[in-house]
Amino acid sequence: MIPELEKKLDSFDSEIRRDSLDKLLSRVKSGEILPEKNKHFVNLHSHTFFSFNGYGYSPTSVAWRSFKMGLEAVGIVDFDVLDGTAEILEAGEKLGIRTVAGIETRVYVKEWAEKVINSPKEPGICYFIGIGFYRKPDAGSNAGKTLLSMKAIAKQRIIDMIERINSYLEDVRIDYARDVLSLTPMENATERHVLDAYYYKAMGRFSSSKNELISFWSDKLGVETNKIAVIIEDRPKVCEIIRSKLMKHGGPGYVYPDKNSFPLLEDVINMIDKTDALPAAAWLDGTSEGESDAGKYLKFFMDKGTVLVNIIPDRNWNIENKDEKRKKIEKLDEIIKLSRKLNLPLIAGTEMNKFGQKFVDEFNTDELKPYLDDFRKGAFFVYGHTCLARYCSKGYNSAWAKEHFPDRAERNAFYIKAGSSIVPGSTVYSRMKNLKDKADPLMIINK
Repeated sequence: MIPELEKKLDSFDSEIRRDSLDKLLSRVKSGEILPEKNKHFVNLHSHTFFSFNGYGYSPTSVAWRSFKMGLEAVGIVDFDVLDGTAEILEAGEKLGIRTVAGIETRVYVKEWAEKVINSPKEPGICYFIGIGFYRKPDAGSNAGKTLLSMKAIAKQRIIDMIERINSYLEDVRIDYARDVLSLTPMENATERHVLDAYYYKAMGRFSSSKNELISFWSDKLGVETNKIAVIIEDRPKVCEIIRSKLMKHGGPGYVYPDKNSFPLLEDVINMIDKTDALPAAAWLDGTSEGESDAGKYLKFFMDKGTVLVNIIPDRNWNIENKDEKRKKIEKLDEIIKLSRKLNLPLIAGTEMNKFGQKFVDEFNTDELKPYLDDFRKGAFFVYGHTCLARYCSKGYNSAWAKEHFPDRAERNAFYIKAGSSIVPGSTVYSRMKNLKDKADPLMIINK
């Protein structure tokens, strides 16, 4: 029953997800399920099936698995939508685990139009994140319109890509509405949904002949037949080759981006601010022209209103090539130490937007152990902000926060303390709702 209930956590039906979580919780209370003890690990950057998760996990599933593993905090960050926000926060309240919600997108940075920033081979294009959301912006507001436009722009990129790849593949053509949107719960298709659609379509087209299927992909991808034959039934591996050969730079589905292909950085930051969330700079690995000077990189985004930094640690240390690993670890150490100096909290996660990625980082390794405290504090920071913004309108960028903590370091410290002190659960949240508008920081911590 337990594996079946856990599988239902990933149903596209929200009622089934909610009911399954309640039944699993009853087994926790009865002692049938014993979660691991708190290991002080965090993951604040996990995609869900509202954009794409390599394991098909819903926000509820992410929260449940984090709870079972004894994580201290977990956060979802989906591409171009906030559809999982209410769900992850509700699941966290039930489970008693710190949960936060975010959004990731790619933006156009006009000041660096000629520089590759953190989107490989795409000058002027930058991955960017907002986190600490507890609601969607009002649909009619400028922020709401920006959010809708982000999804619309991403949708058009996907549709255009499909048209070009369909023309190239000829014998294997997919339909956006029928073959792609059917793989999503809220019609927010990404490149990886498209990859799955092409994989399944080809399997169906050549179902009577495995050799024809192998020959088709070998010819269209320019990969030796024997190499395709070995992995042909390994969907994630085949999809990664399709992605690199057909969708990325130089492939038939790729179109060189311009300022109209992505939303403007300033518009996205304004949407994040107006929705009481926190803008976060996304750090890749320090090897691009835009990231080569970490100090300049952070100052640029701080001037735009960024208040924290997002890192995907695994790509910065878990590398086979020793020289590459050494260089990237040096860059990782540099960005973390600079972030500390500039009072920019750090958040970390594993993405899980493709199969094979870890659920949580290996913070017990020699490479990551020195930074675990930074990422824990970052998680407390975002959770503290989320709770105070959600329940008593006292988020990090509120007038109340700026009045009581004009100094960035002191303000950060308060929200970190709040996030570490607030025990997730309806009882605490109810008390917070009753805080007076003029409550001082000490009163909030004591409450």
